[in-house]
Amino acid sequence: MVNRNPADLPVKVKLSGPETSGVSRIENLLAKRRSVRRYTEKGLSEEVISRFLWAAQGISSTEGLRTSPSAGALYPLEIHAVVGEGNGLEPGIYRYIAEDHTLTREVPGDMREKLSGAALSQLMVRKAAVSLVISAVYPRITGKYGKRGIRYADMEAGHAAQNVYLLGVELGIGTCAVGAFDDEEVKKVLKLPANEEPLYILPLGYI
Repeated sequence: MVNRNPADLPVKVKLSGPETSGVSRIENLLAKRRSVRRYTEKGLSEEVISRFLWAAQGISSTEGLRTSPSAGALYPLEIHAVVGEGNGLEPGIYRYIAEDHTLTREVPGDMREKLSGAALSQLMVRKAAVSLVISAVYPRITGKYGKRGIRYADMEAGHAAQNVYLLGVELGIGTCAVGAFDDEEVKKVLKLPANEEPLYILPLGYI
């Protein structure tokens, strides 16, 4: 048996609990964050859709920095809004342009059924009022960081998705990060260019 000096043993420190009583708003939101798979039929207004897009990748400084951290501030992510009937925007698939906080409709019509089919027929994608699709243009970041840039872009997608979750808690709107889908089918539905890869589907709907 080896005798160990007590000073060499790991020290376990009991941390004070998070402030979830409402004094700290962010900790309150974190405590309530859950994945939600069932939504009401209430649509999302244009203002609400705008807030989610800004939360994911909006410009938040005069220097052009965004709401999500990005390695080298290279921003390889793209955000798409798949909008169904009954919302504050015409049905279609839109690309978010962070630089001027605008949307460009690239595919007309309600494409939720096709997106759901590409996502292994998951009902929450079909029923959500709007789904955000986060994709990555890897060459934007691999040019500087090589293969490591792929990891950085994937990490950035996680940051953006968490922003969407937390805003959803604030607004009473649920989401669930979906990674189970056929990449090529999602690319066909969104008509993505060859160098753009889908990473996440985030269905959105009122709880």
